[in-house]
Amino acid sequence: MNRPIRVQGDREFIAFTALLTSAIALSIDMLLPAFADLRSSFGMEPTSNLPGLTITCIFVGMAIGMPVYGPLADTYGRIPVLRAGIALFALGALGSTLAPNLGFLLVSRVLWGIGCAAPRTISQAMIRDKFEGDDMARVMAIVQTIFFAGPVLAPVIGDLLVRGGGSWRLTMLFGLLIAIIIWGWSFRITESLDSANRRDLSFSATKQGLRVVFQNRVTIGYAITLLFSGGAFYSFLSSSELIISEIFQKPTWFVPYFSITMVVMAAVALTGSRVVGRVGARQLGHGALAFQMGVSLLMLALALSTDGVPPVGLWMVLMTAQIAAMVVMMPTMTTMALEPMGAVAGTAASTIGFITMSIGALLGAIIDRQITSTVTPLAVGYALYTALAVAVVLTMVRKTKSGHANPSEANPHE
Repeated sequence: MNRPIRVQGDREFIAFTALLTSAIALSIDMLLPAFADLRSSFGMEPTSNLPGLTITCIFVGMAIGMPVYGPLADTYGRIPVLRAGIALFALGALGSTLAPNLGFLLVSRVLWGIGCAAPRTISQAMIRDKFEGDDMARVMAIVQTIFFAGPVLAPVIGDLLVRGGGSWRLTMLFGLLIAIIIWGWSFRITESLDSANRRDLSFSATKQGLRVVFQNRVTIGYAITLLFSGGAFYSFLSSSELIISEIFQKPTWFVPYFSITMVVMAAVALTGSRVVGRVGARQLGHGALAFQMGVSLLMLALALSTDGVPPVGLWMVLMTAQIAAMVVMMPTMTTMALEPMGAVAGTAASTIGFITMSIGALLGAIIDRQITSTVTPLAVGYALYTALAVAVVLTMVRKTKSGHANPSEANPHE
């Protein structure tokens, strides 16, 4: 398992799983720069936050789909289940493109989200099938970086589509194109689940798999950590257009800011993928969480001292630092959560995804609904949720003398 990842076959595999994660990110955020056109198209007020529901609905759909795809992928294999999910992905994108009203659009986005749950869950299980340890962390760092680069790249692509075609519907049609590419490419990818590791699809087998996941303190501990750390990030994604355009009154800064952030994320990801082999996934992930806590406290102090409207440049620097921390945390902590799971990697990935996406989206929506004229709710949310994430790591993820997760906890069969 611990083998070099530079062979041609692995390069294509990594590129394919990276596309799967980027498809999710593009599906979520490509509509952001088209919110103004969407408001106009459906007769909303210029400052309405209803378009943000299109983001929430994707997460709702993913929360519905994730518990289903994991057990199915452990039984029938990764690729067949992925193709079924991509078919729903395509239907949701098509429905969103043709939506005659907001209600139809939101329902289509939920269906799209159910489809998105397949690449989100199965990409992680496929990586766990092929890699272990720090090699897995390196690959996960590359793939998860694309996932986080997506929210930065998506508004840029969306803005180009709206400017070039004049309609928010083009951003939805782009999702259909992505689905077609994934479907075709999947026929070049070899099934990663060994036939000896396939599990029966039954209530008892699924229940046993879930028991393995939930009894493992390492897996659940890191899942909850990512839940809290990601909660405020999801709120930032949903409210970023409102914050930059309305609170800071800098609508022309939206795309340039995300473009600069994308460059920063790429640099952080490249550095992280190289450093993880030297310091280990655990130390790197915990260091990123500590950094996020420090930045969150700075954001809170800045927001409170400026009546919720801090200097826009300084605020954007701090937000970029938050995103950089997530770029490091997500792959390293996902790796540590999945590593003990082995044959139930699909079930584990779906469970972790359900916890982080569904509850994380809910936590993000709680903050998002409070953001109207200041960034203080976002600052409070980051400080609170990150503090809870730190508490989880300190209390749930125990160490042995060697600094690794307790083996007896990592393997509940023993």
